[in-house]
Amino acid sequence: MLAEAVEKAGLPKGTRFHDVRHYYASTLIAANLNPKSIQRRLGHATVSETFDTYRHLFPGDEDLGRGAIDAEIEKDLAEQGRSKREA
Repeated sequence: MLAEAVEKAGLPKGTRFHDVRHYYASTLIAANLNPKSIQRRLGHATVSETFDTYRHLFPGDEDLGRGAIDAEIEKDLAEQGRSKREA
């Protein structure tokens, strides 16, 4: 049955259920879905199970904040510039 689904979907021969599941999970992670939502979609008992299984795909803490301050400062400066021009 899986072989038929794999062939019908045009996936490489030998694609396993866990290959498809891993692809699904990695796509959700790359889309920055909330980990709790990913946990529920994958049917994991706990979010810890999701992290333990897919931790290598989640961005590190350093990556999450990188550029956030710069982006906020740039936005604030742009708003200040608009306010001065409008005054």
